[in-house]
Amino acid sequence: MRGRQAEQARLAEFITAVEHRGEALVLRGEPGIGKTALLDAAVQHARGRGLTVLTAQGIPAENRLPFGALHQLLWPLLRDGKLPAAPRQILKAALGQTSTVVPDLYGVAFAALDLLVEAAGLNPLLVVAEDAHWFDRPTADVLGFVARRLAGEPMSVLAAVRDGHDDPFTDAGLPELRLEPLSSQASRELLEEQARDLPLRTRTRILETARGNPLALLELPAAVRQSGEVERPLHAHLHTSARLERAFAARLPDIPPATRTVLLALAADGGCRLPELLATAAQITGAPIAVQALEPAITAGLVTTNGSTAQFRHPLVASAVYQNASLTDRIATHAALADVLAAEPNRAVWHRAAAAMGPDPQIAADLRAFADRAVQRGAVPVAVDALERAATLTPTDTERAGLLLHAAELACNLPGRKTKTGEILDSTRLIDLGVRDRARRALLEELAGLRPADDPSFTRTLIDHALAAHQADERDLSQSLLWAAALRCWMHGSTTAFRSWFAATVHGLDPRMDDGHTALVLACLQPIDRGRAVLERAARIREQSPYDPVQMRHALGIEGLLGEYPSVVAAMAATASHMRDQGCAMMHARFLSVWAGADIWVGHWDRALDNSRECERLATALDEPVWRLMALGHRIAVAAHRSQHDQAEALGKEILTDPHLTPYLRAVAHRALGINALTAGHPDEAYDRLSRLFDPTDPVHHYCIETFSIAELADAARAAHRLPQARTILNRLEPLTARTTATAFHISMNHARALLALDDEAEPLLTSALADPGLANWPYHQARLHLAYGQHLRRTRRTTDARPHLRRALDLLDPLGAVYWADQARNELRATGAPSPDHAPGPDTLTPQELRIAQLAAQGLTNRAIGQQLHMSHRTVGAHLYKIFPKLGITARIQLPRVLAHRQKGSLPPP
Repeated sequence: MRGRQAEQARLAEFITAVEHRGEALVLRGEPGIGKTALLDAAVQHARGRGLTVLTAQGIPAENRLPFGALHQLLWPLLRDGKLPAAPRQILKAALGQTSTVVPDLYGVAFAALDLLVEAAGLNPLLVVAEDAHWFDRPTADVLGFVARRLAGEPMSVLAAVRDGHDDPFTDAGLPELRLEPLSSQASRELLEEQARDLPLRTRTRILETARGNPLALLELPAAVRQSGEVERPLHAHLHTSARLERAFAARLPDIPPATRTVLLALAADGGCRLPELLATAAQITGAPIAVQALEPAITAGLVTTNGSTAQFRHPLVASAVYQNASLTDRIATHAALADVLAAEPNRAVWHRAAAAMGPDPQIAADLRAFADRAVQRGAVPVAVDALERAATLTPTDTERAGLLLHAAELACNLPGRKTKTGEILDSTRLIDLGVRDRARRALLEELAGLRPADDPSFTRTLIDHALAAHQADERDLSQSLLWAAALRCWMHGSTTAFRSWFAATVHGLDPRMDDGHTALVLACLQPIDRGRAVLERAARIREQSPYDPVQMRHALGIEGLLGEYPSVVAAMAATASHMRDQGCAMMHARFLSVWAGADIWVGHWDRALDNSRECERLATALDEPVWRLMALGHRIAVAAHRSQHDQAEALGKEILTDPHLTPYLRAVAHRALGINALTAGHPDEAYDRLSRLFDPTDPVHHYCIETFSIAELADAARAAHRLPQARTILNRLEPLTARTTATAFHISMNHARALLALDDEAEPLLTSALADPGLANWPYHQARLHLAYGQHLRRTRRTTDARPHLRRALDLLDPLGAVYWADQARNELRATGAPSPDHAPGPDTLTPQELRIAQLAAQGLTNRAIGQQLHMSHRTVGAHLYKIFPKLGITARIQLPRVLAHRQKGSLPPP
């Protein structure tokens, strides 16, 4: 700890703050830099303050055991009957203690968060992760998930990671405490304590070689003494870890053979207890090995023991022991460990695989079974490793290809999927694949983003594979390929002629659209031209197959693509809890994005923001850049509607300069920025931006976005006095109305007709648009129509008739936070001589998140249910409600419905 006063002070501050706020801190540095010593000091400090401390240490030999490190961390809590049973049961299933299937890593992460938060509620909690870079990947992902969600909880995470290794914190944006080399003065003082007996020249060379690394300063003197040649070069050109490995390895020749055998078993499987280590060594040597065999290693400072466990003093010792053993000895050790650990098949199978010298169908089969168990427990990264290893032990190309493609399918659902999936698929290049496997590989290349987005030829390749799979009666694979190709057309652009050919091809496979999947693909390719037919198919699905989840997803997808947003929102809200329970992170991110987009249209902007932010966090963690940009697009739209102009522009710049931008997302961003210009009072700029969406030759154009943007174009055209140009665009779209019953399109067209009409023709169009019974579910559009009608009536000097429409517009717009339109309604009301409040009470008193929590609490949801919906702990929800009540002037939860009901009408009642 010499020379680490500043780091100790930072950790003391960190520990003291645990009781008041949750945070994460990552200690990062090279091997031997002092991370473990600082962690030990932090743990002692935390226990001295009465905190509960949970610890886990990464062990290289266990990084293929599903949730091995998570088991270390949470086992004290899993036995605590005071903690909730639901998360404990999920975690026990993930740890293999029950036969329950865990849907996904995401569900495990939420269960771990819930359990830790509950435990922290009983007593402040510190989670310590040592050598977290060696955690098994599922545990690392869970810990990273938890570390990003500690705000407001009496719980903190302290992790130590080594430079140059993958870890869950690198891209998480968590605070870091980087451990730099010791100063020259501290290095000299430490070395003087350890090596006064060595000549000054030798000590000087040690200082130069160690370069401020504390472990090197402690171990290199011992290595010099061990060699007996104090003038021998110290290999200063080597990295610190290599130097230290040599220093530790230098002690091994003096260790008795039996001891080295035990050490090699420990290096091969750091999770073994002493009886298992001794049994393994005995099997290798053919003679009984007593526990005394470890004494020379303990004396040499290589290992420590605690009861029935042993561990190396430093991970580099394990590396030195393993690397210095012969290949024959390593194979024999793994084979012996497999026999000794036969009762633990998850551990034994890896040792059998490590000992295999060639193809072994039985080990390959066991690894496949292990992979299946890992998937059931939510440990997909471990399953991928198992399938890859099984492929190397499989004797035939056909079986090898099947295993590798299955591994790639699983890898496609993992963070960093592009790199990992690409590596696995590269392994199949020299294998002669059949029709099915070629189609699977093409699909995986698309799902992992391995093919250029601007390569239209690959879209045709996907279709060709789909047709071949259909011919081979591989229906599910064919449908997946067709959807991938259709989505590629939607996101990355394609010509009208190509989409028409593609749609005709798909329709030819299922002319009556007996399968909802056909209708979904057609909705994606030709949302207007086939709009009426596919919406009729969606309606039949809802009527005939309401309990078929696959068909209902098709119906929901069709409605989302064609703008039936009230139906989409209702379905999303009803299935949100089920989606969270399923725990599939990638599916959940996309679910949240679709829900947020629909919510924007129907006026649930606060929930849209909540879901967009969570979608963005998930997509970032999962390395899903397109869905992250989708979430940004939704945030731009809400900011634009609410006149948060600087925020909208900043987000717009971020999305438009992102290398993963697609033509569809470009159109989404330009539409939102056009709205932002309009609500900022720049109608000409707004018109110029929005009109580009309607020009098929413009790169901003998208074949679907234009149909949903005509209302905003009409608003901009009226404000900019550019009605003739907008009428030309409206006239071009008019024939499309007969081809679809899509509500969003018809509402937008009704709005545009009314605003672009001549003054003497506007009134019947406005009354007709407002008479649409479906408009009740579209408060934002309803409010703007009421505003337009009120403005029209005031212009024609019918101020009394105008007031109800203007008041209705204001009542709808103020709760949304639609400042630009609300101010127009307010000013128009004043112009009619009616009193109008400067600001409606309520919207400014609560943050968007507080308002969402209040709304959910008013619906009767518990704090826990609210937390699950908003992805936070129930304790954080309670803290928010504690702040919300005074802001609303209430004292009890039961008062929330009344207060919020009045708030929707534009005024708060007296408390």
